[in-house]
Amino acid sequence: MKFHKTKDKLDINEVNEVVSLSKKILHLFYVAMIIAIVLIITIILREWGVIHFILNILKVISPFFIGFIIAWIFNPLVKKLEEKGFPRIAGSMLIYAILLVFLIVFIRILIPTIYNQLNELLSTLPDIFTTIEEYITSFFDNLSDMKGLDLTNVKNSIMESMNAFLTNFTTNLPTSLLNFVGNFFSSLLTIGFGLIIGLYMLFDFESINRHLLNLCPKKNRFELSLLITNISTEVRKSVNGTLLVATMVFVCDSIGFALVGLQAPLLFGFFCGLTDLIPYVGPYIGGAAAVLIGFSQSSFIGLITLIIVVVVQLLENFVLQPVIMSKTTKLHPVTIILGLLIFEHFFGIIGMILATPCIALAKVVYKFFIEKYNLFEDNEFIIIDEKG
Repeated sequence: MKFHKTKDKLDINEVNEVVSLSKKILHLFYVAMIIAIVLIITIILREWGVIHFILNILKVISPFFIGFIIAWIFNPLVKKLEEKGFPRIAGSMLIYAILLVFLIVFIRILIPTIYNQLNELLSTLPDIFTTIEEYITSFFDNLSDMKGLDLTNVKNSIMESMNAFLTNFTTNLPTSLLNFVGNFFSSLLTIGFGLIIGLYMLFDFESINRHLLNLCPKKNRFELSLLITNISTEVRKSVNGTLLVATMVFVCDSIGFALVGLQAPLLFGFFCGLTDLIPYVGPYIGGAAAVLIGFSQSSFIGLITLIIVVVVQLLENFVLQPVIMSKTTKLHPVTIILGLLIFEHFFGIIGMILATPCIALAKVVYKFFIEKYNLFEDNEFIIIDEKG
């Protein structure tokens, strides 16, 4: 369709802008509708108890999921060994032997050290709270003198909250420890079964994938195979990069905390590495706890601990993230934060850790359906003049 340029004719650029804007609004409407449908279905399933039932089923069969994840993680390494002439079973056994050695070293060295440091920290917890109370009292007293304000009620509220927390913590500690020990050994048993299942899956992982695809309609197998490959690639990049960065944070923080003389340095280094798995907010949660304990020891240790946390965080943001995470899934910060809020609401801290891989998976599935059904065509409705 062509329109000649005259004063009475349509403004071509304005028409194209209106059409483009309309398509963008329609795109946003589709996305909002999909999100609304997912949220409504999730709420309905939760109210009917379906989610709780599904979680119980998943808990029972969790060793199979653990085994599949282990096989999925180590399958690329086994394939590389196959390319170098290793039989698949021998390569799988070699990878598992290295994994078991790592687990034994972790359990025999790191776990007892963290446990001993945790006991020492718990024994000094009342003194730490006393020191924190003194800091808070001094801070509010100085603030009242400078501003001429009466902040007694605010100070008393903070003190009461701290005392209530300490009382509840010490009262519930024995029960919490018993529950933790029970859950820990139960988890060890589940992980043990998962390791055994994972080894057998690793022996013939590609065949398992083919059998699963054979359960699907023949006409959709190629598309599903491509989708599974894309999901595996994107999620693997996200998981591997995140774990490597968190490990580097754990090592750097632990060394720095030990050198400065912070109490329980390995425990707080491990906590910082664990919370670093949570994007954006995680590093500040782990660092705040270490800095708080540092200031309870002395102002010097607290200040140096704060510097260490900031330096490691800058190192992560400007060195580790660009180098290690350069090829990982690119997700908008708003998308990640929204996912963190939703997953934290339904699944707590574990949900926050799993949020980014799940969002990466959802992104691949979303792109697959967009391209398959051509929901948002790229063809623009453009009106041209007689020169175009």
